[in-house]
Amino acid sequence: MKVYVVCDLEGVAGVVDFKKQCMEEGAYYRQAIKLATHELNAVVEGALEGGAEEVYAWPGHGAFPGGLDVEGLHPECSLVMHAGDAGPAGYDESFDAMFLHGLHGMAGSEGVLAHSFMPFIENIWLNDLKIGEIAMNMAVFGVHGVPTVFVSGDQAAAEEARALVPGVEAAVVKWGLDEKEKLGALSVRKAVSLSPAKAQDVIREAARRAMTKIGSVEPFRLDPPYTMRVEYTDEKYAELALRDPDVKRIGETATNQTRNSLFELVF
Repeated sequence: MKVYVVCDLEGVAGVVDFKKQCMEEGAYYRQAIKLATHELNAVVEGALEGGAEEVYAWPGHGAFPGGLDVEGLHPECSLVMHAGDAGPAGYDESFDAMFLHGLHGMAGSEGVLAHSFMPFIENIWLNDLKIGEIAMNMAVFGVHGVPTVFVSGDQAAAEEARALVPGVEAAVVKWGLDEKEKLGALSVRKAVSLSPAKAQDVIREAARRAMTKIGSVEPFRLDPPYTMRVEYTDEKYAELALRDPDVKRIGETATNQTRNSLFELVF
């Protein structure tokens, strides 16, 4: 069986500060991506134990290296590289399942580092469903008939994934407490986190169990045409989106667009 892992950084255990841990110039960025890589390796180990024969991973956090330490990668994991952070690449209907690793809740959720794609996006609706990165990743793989069977991240990410795909296997590695500060539309909360070693154990076992869900969990699908409404934190971001002639303004800070393909949508 063939598995594709979509990776992010904000949902990794021990990662709680956006500026210091999730930005390349941050003092603890290198540590954070090592933690993310150790967790990804646990995902790979669990998937292999569960019967996976091929595992591919896409590092989706920012520019290269995308939130992973390439040197520390599991030897049986193939890495999709130099693909940017606009969305996963190199996948098709040949994959049996998609796994989400290190994910976070959408903007407005009670997640530890909750946001939707970028800190200047307040809300996104796709065909009237409020979405974040979890739903969008599920939907683009669903176009190819690939089901999402696993998610790791904070409690908000797990709840979000289960609301979309009730049978998804979730590995929760941290929990948000009261909100600490806002960075645009990104919420930074106090948190309780598992230790890295414990998080890896939880992830490994959940990934192994997730392999048993292949064949019983249906792909997440949304039917075309796709209408996406985006609310931004400031008018200037809406104006940037309007450079695409098919994006229409529907308010001072909101835009709307309708496409026949998910892959044509722009922010």
